[in-house]
Amino acid sequence: MNFRTLSIIICLFSAHFALAQSPTMQRGSYFGLTGGVGAVWIMGQHNYGLPSLSGMPRTGYLGGVVGGVTFRGGHGIHVEGVFSIQKYDYQDIRNVYEIGRDVVIGKSLDFVYFRIPLTYRRIIGIKNGDTDIGDSKFFWGVGVEIGALYDVELDYTVNGETDERFVFNEAFNPNVGFPPSSDFILFNAMDIALTGSFGWERFLTQHIVFQAEMKGAVSALDINHSDWRITNKAGKYTPSRHAMLHFKCSLIYYVNKVERMDIY
Repeated sequence: MNFRTLSIIICLFSAHFALAQSPTMQRGSYFGLTGGVGAVWIMGQHNYGLPSLSGMPRTGYLGGVVGGVTFRGGHGIHVEGVFSIQKYDYQDIRNVYEIGRDVVIGKSLDFVYFRIPLTYRRIIGIKNGDTDIGDSKFFWGVGVEIGALYDVELDYTVNGETDERFVFNEAFNPNVGFPPSSDFILFNAMDIALTGSFGWERFLTQHIVFQAEMKGAVSALDINHSDWRITNKAGKYTPSRHAMLHFKCSLIYYVNKVERMDIY
């Protein structure tokens, strides 16, 4: 994924936005704000050759802008631009330095992505005679999500104090030849995910709609950089993928005044 591909996506969306002003389209184009909270986790923990640690539940957050086009029959194209905060914590008790006693090992991994979900959206339950204000409908959507890594911080601790020697020092972890120059180089700059959602919407006015939905996403590719996919003592490597499930709410504004929906 590069800026040329991203530019093509933006141009395609802009073209749909322009077409939506045609009288042959129903509802037309819209834009708005969105925010959500939910559960996040990593499928396939990677500890650079060391055994996995026990994970602890964490909450993820996202927020940003939305836009799209709704055509006849309830079919539509929906796009978002959101910042996604994903934090993961792990902890275990081990004897990492062979000092004759166990210590508490901790790992925290904090990601911030700028994500662009691009989805096909289908509004269901349309009936002739439906009006705008007060009408409620369900919808679902499927598509792809492109995430650009904005910030990342990886921290290992021993008894609560920052200590990465047992991971990134060859004297204690022979799987690693040298420590990383930064946390960024440990992960891929882009995350490509598959996404799906199911939600409910209600017209508040002939322009404004409130939406609530459950949205899930799973990385299609390994998030670890190829240079840091280090195998364990058995010679095995497990790829890592983000998994997210958010409850999110949006407030959107239709550019065209929506009077009736009986022309679906």
